[in-house]
Order: sequence, then structure tokens, then C-alpha cells
Amino acid sequence: MDKGKKYFVREREEIVYASADVDRVSHMAGPGDVNAGKAWRTVRRPSDMNEYSKQIKEYRTQEKGKAYGKVFVKVLGVKNIHLPLPEQPTAMTCTLNNGIHYVTTPDCKLAQDCRIEQEFELIEHSKLEFTLTIQIRQDPHVKALFKSIFPAAPPLAPVLPSPPPIVQQSSSRGGVLGFFHHSPKKQKDKKRSPPLPPPSQPTPQLQPIQRLNENLARYLKSDGTLARAFISFKDVAPRCDTRIFETSYPLIGQRLELGNKHSTVQVGDIVLQIFRLPPLPGVPQDQLPQSLDECHRGLRYINWHKITYFEGILTQNGGDCSSWRRRQFRVIGGHLVAFNDITKKATATIDLKRAVAIEDDQDTRNGPHSPQSDFDMLGGVERSFRLKFPGDEEIVFFADTDDEKSRWLEVLRALVGHIPPHPLWAELLWQRQEELSKNMNARA
Repeated sequence: MDKGKKYFVREREEIVYASADVDRVSHMAGPGDVNAGKAWRTVRRPSDMNEYSKQIKEYRTQEKGKAYGKVFVKVLGVKNIHLPLPEQPTAMTCTLNNGIHYVTTPDCKLAQDCRIEQEFELIEHSKLEFTLTIQIRQDPHVKALFKSIFPAAPPLAPVLPSPPPIVQQSSSRGGVLGFFHHSPKKQKDKKRSPPLPPPSQPTPQLQPIQRLNENLARYLKSDGTLARAFISFKDVAPRCDTRIFETSYPLIGQRLELGNKHSTVQVGDIVLQIFRLPPLPGVPQDQLPQSLDECHRGLRYINWHKITYFEGILTQNGGDCSSWRRRQFRVIGGHLVAFNDITKKATATIDLKRAVAIEDDQDTRNGPHSPQSDFDMLGGVERSFRLKFPGDEEIVFFADTDDEKSRWLEVLRALVGHIPPHPLWAELLWQRQEELSKNMNARA
């Protein structure tokens, strides 16, 4: 080797650091898929348990921004209609009027108890009030009822003239002879005879008693309005805040009386469901619920995600564990959460919503399997199973006993592929309620 020959290494003075956002590291699901999101993540703080932790933190900074609450009102129907209903099918509608919007439901059949099932969405403000009006469609048979309210007057009976009074005449003789031939005693008896009855008076003519026919038209206004219910939102706001409140209101109408007078009557009740969605600043409108049914589903889903369905001991390999590690696990909603044995705090969470399958290694020993499965079986891992994720990624577990393994498989198979959505707005409401409860307990 030529000792005079020298070798030079060119080095850049710049130092390039390789870095990555730990929360954004993901499995490679395919060509060009740089960041598809991973199924597991470590937990450093309680907020890391929430899949929306970053978004919630951003929304909290916008809490003073402009936002408005929503009020969902669902008219379930009317009940206890105590009116003379026509024999013919009669159509009715329900109209909501809050001074800004005037919305009418499709026709439905009038009955003592009938379903309407119509929903309205209102913008919340401090003086929110609205009326619900029941109106009857004026079909020909309804118009005929208006004409039959006043019955035709019956013909008057003819009044017969009174008979003339009967005048009694004496048969005694008159003149001087009569004076001499009648004794004073008979004259005295004649004076004592009873007086004649007075002549009868003509019988007064009796007027027929006026009555109104009892039918539906007697309770209708000329435009077909039957009754109204008035709702002041401030009276029910505390009872429908982030929950569905079902109640009924009296339907107040009027009844036509004689002399074209009207009396106020309750004709039945209207049944409502009301839900208040408080302002959620920063959340886009398209991510908010658009109906009361969607509110109901979202609240049901968020409660589902907060329930602990199963817990026990498993040994894990994969995910955040580069070697076998024995851990305490809990299935909380759609997540498999690992806890520290000493501190009892969550250390990692696996999103079961991303899992595509769960395999029992005992079942796959006789079938085709991956090289990784071959390695595990050669190692003699008993009572093992694995969670499969997109991109041929998997996390392997084994249980201490066959019974525990069977129970874990039963729970996880029921979850994988059947996890309900986890709405962001519902998570924000749940955290809001938790904070309110903590503040109330602290004051107590």
C-alpha cells in the first residue's frame, strides 16, 4: 500500500435530526400511505385516553367564540281528544309558529289518540316561545257540520180560540107578578148562589227551546283551527339540557254557545319530546347533530363508550411492547386499555375500532399462517390469540388459563367490527357534564 496516498472523507457540517410526532406514527398500510394512523398509543396523561384529545384542546381555546344552542322539538302526537269525531276520516295538521318560522306538518288522521311524529329545529335564545296549533282540513263533510250546528226550528202548533163564557139565566118570572109570587126566602137563596166563573183568558203561545247540535264544527273556528298549545322554553330548559325530556301540554280551544258566544275548553293534550344542545364553539355545523333522533343516538353511543365491559390479565407482544409483557387490561368502550400494576394508571390504549379480525392461534395451527405465526408456534406460546389490523399488523396476547382465554375471545369477538360511532359533540357534552358534576361535588 502506498503510504503517501491519503484518503479524505467529505462530511457535511449540517446535522440532520430525525424526528416524528409520537402521536402520528403509524403502520404502513400500503404504497404512498405515510400516515394512516396507528391502532395503539401510549398514555402519558389522562387526556391521552381520549381519541379527540387534540381537537378538544383546540375547541377549548375557542370557548369564548360565537356559537348558539339548538332546541329540537318532536311532536309525538295528540291524545285524550274528547270531542264528537265525525264518522268519515278527518285530516288534521300541526303548525309550529315561533314568530320567525311557520312550519306545518303533513296531514294525519284525526282520532282520540293519533301519532304525528314530526320534528322541528329551533335556535335557542333567551325569549324562545312558540305555539303548536291543531287545524282540521275543511273537507266537504266538515263544511256540512258547520251548517248542521243550528237545527231547523220545528213548526208551531196552531192556537185554538177560547170558547165563549156560559151565561146562566134565571127561569123565574119577571115584573110585578114575580115580585108578588116569590117568597122572601127564595129571594134570599137566590142572592146566595155562587158567582159565575170569570171568562177564560187565551192560552199564551210557547216558544221552542233553542239548542245547538253537538258536533266537531262547534269546536272549530272558521279557518278550521281546533286548539293551540303554548310553550315557553325557559320553563322546561333545565329539564331538557343535553337530555330528552318528554312531556305533554293541554290543547286549549273554544266551544260555540247560544247567542254566538264562545267558552274556553281543553280538547285534549299534545305530547312532545324536547332536547337542548348547548353551544359548542369551534365545532363545525356539519359535525353537530341535525335531529333529535341523532342526539338520542349520540348520547347512547357516548354512554356505551364509557362502560367497562371486561377486565383481566393478559401478556402482550406487539404494539407498544417489543417483548412479552404481562399487564392488567380493561375493555372500556371500544378500547383495550393497559394499566400499570403499581400506580393503577393507564399506560397504553389499543383502538379496537381499527381491528379487522381476531384470530385464535389454536384454530390457525392447522390452516395457513404467516411467518410470524410460525415463529410464535415454534416458541410454544399456549393460550394465545391475536388482534389483526390493516397492513398485516397484529398484536399477540396469551392468557393464563383456557377459561380466561375463552372469555377474552368472547368479549373481543363481540366488539371487533361492531363498535358504534364516537361523536365528537357527544364527547364534548359528556366532559362538560363531568366538569359540572365535579364542581357541584366540590361545593358540597
